[in-house]
Amino acid sequence: MSHAAAALLALTAGLTLSGCGDGATESPVPLQGLSVQGRTVSTTATVGGCGAARLTSRESESTVSLALKVRSTGKEGQPCPTYIARLQISTTLREPVGHRSVVDATTRATLRPPG
Repeated sequence: MSHAAAALLALTAGLTLSGCGDGATESPVPLQGLSVQGRTVSTTATVGGCGAARLTSRESESTVSLALKVRSTGKEGQPCPTYIARLQISTTLREPVGHRSVVDATTRATLRPPG
């Protein structure tokens, strides 16, 4: 199963099980693609009608670790629109990536080798 299919399945299962409107439970999702421009790192996230995504980073001298999390933003007892959208999500680093490696915090996969 591809990472995209697994992420979509996890998102769909999470929204189905949560009923969309039962609070802000956050789930980690593997990163799909990556864009780096200066200090800005972007990826895409698949979210449902009552979904939101955020990309966070942890930086060291040798590594930038990125975590993509998707959560339901629906209110309990209220229905969510039935659609799925791909959104561009970004985070700003303290320093440009430079010669550091970029790692997906969810899968531990190296997304961009050092250099």
